[in-house]
Amino acid sequence: MAYVRARGHQVLIVKGDRDATTKRVVQRTLFTIYSKAEAEEALADLAKGGGRFGGLLVASHSGVTFDWKRIRRGLQNLLHVLPEQYDVRDERVRSRFRDGLRSFARQLLQADPQQLLASAELIREHRGELEFLADVIAWRTKLCEQPGSEWNSDNRFYWRFESASRQAPADIEELAADWWERRDLDRAESAFRLMVDCLDGYAEGHNYLGLIALDRGRPEEAIESFTKTMELGRHLFPSRIAKRSWWRDDRTRPYMRGMRNLAMALNRAGRFREALDTCDRLENECGDRDTAMAHRASVYLNSGLWPEAVAAALYLHRVSPRHSLAAALALFEVGRRREALEKFIHGALNGPRAARMLLGIRDAAPRTRDEAEDHNVGVTLCHEVHGYLRDRRRASLRFFKGIATRPSVTSLLKEAEDVVQRWHEQHRSGGREAFDRMNEMRSIDFARNQSRALADELALPPDAPLILPAGRRRDTVMAVN
Repeated sequence: MAYVRARGHQVLIVKGDRDATTKRVVQRTLFTIYSKAEAEEALADLAKGGGRFGGLLVASHSGVTFDWKRIRRGLQNLLHVLPEQYDVRDERVRSRFRDGLRSFARQLLQADPQQLLASAELIREHRGELEFLADVIAWRTKLCEQPGSEWNSDNRFYWRFESASRQAPADIEELAADWWERRDLDRAESAFRLMVDCLDGYAEGHNYLGLIALDRGRPEEAIESFTKTMELGRHLFPSRIAKRSWWRDDRTRPYMRGMRNLAMALNRAGRFREALDTCDRLENECGDRDTAMAHRASVYLNSGLWPEAVAAALYLHRVSPRHSLAAALALFEVGRRREALEKFIHGALNGPRAARMLLGIRDAAPRTRDEAEDHNVGVTLCHEVHGYLRDRRRASLRFFKGIATRPSVTSLLKEAEDVVQRWHEQHRSGGREAFDRMNEMRSIDFARNQSRALADELALPPDAPLILPAGRRRDTVMAVN
């Protein structure tokens, strides 16, 4: 609960936090008021139940409880310590920026790589962060001449500036995230590491660092980052929020993204029991059953729990066709080859490159955005079922590779890729032929018809009945190797 106290000729709105190491309560300053004029404007807003001033406090400090009547009463009692007026711009805007700029410039000017080897090593060590800051400086100076408007103006006490200084700048986060999406991992990592060092409680920064660690093949490091994301993300929650509203409130997103990615990282690290525990939390705590089932399907495949893998993968395969490929692997293992063939054809027609990548069939480099997305799905899928592929389920992979390389299937997959490109070309002129054909080929019914003819051609026997498990055999899940 936030409260008000005096410090010299200033009035602070503070909150007590217990230090995890010392167990002592430490005051955290949420806002500083410098003059009676500023206090009176804040009091006018607080009398309206918070108003603009209260809204900025809530936006800047998610998870903190504010009793506006208590804060208003405390502020009124301490008006006498404040001066009538104060140069807020110099204190709140200019001086802190100038102090930080001067400190940074002094260090950079003195670190001359031409004069000292130690300076050269220092600059080389921080090259990524410095290049990131160079991009930020260029972007900021390019935009500083924009005219004023109601959207970028502030009040005379610079409350918006004070509030914004506590948050991750959206445009800079977008810049760094774009580097990650383009797999420029060095630049993305330098940017996010600097931001988490500069911005207290920046949960999304740790989430991106976890994703970067996964891309670099370091799942244990990713687990630490996603755990930190959840820890910081939980502090962003509003003080009171119903579970049914979690997905509707942006402040809950970092926590749930961290938990989703934690399950993925635990699976990649081979820590299957912990991955399933996290899936349980996703479903029971967050209500995210779809993601929980997606990760369970991979864990079960990696653990050799075939019926459980079938149930989890089939739960999602209609809305996420890549899970048809996982379902196909599991169905083959339980002896249902006709249904496995159907699910493989469905998954392959929705992601030809992903299917070939899963089977170790080489492809040319992606040329279009759609091909790149298909390729990325294949990369993700191979990572998710790494245990299954590592154990080299020879009969399964040999069966599906034989299917994928049959001339009739090869021709079908080529048409599935070509029709996407044709749709893009027709879309400009309003044509629908390619779009309709693409949707037809990606449907379950189309895959079923194609697979039936192929199954008869291969003389596959009828599938035996399969009873899917109602629950999960937790005791049989493999432990980390």
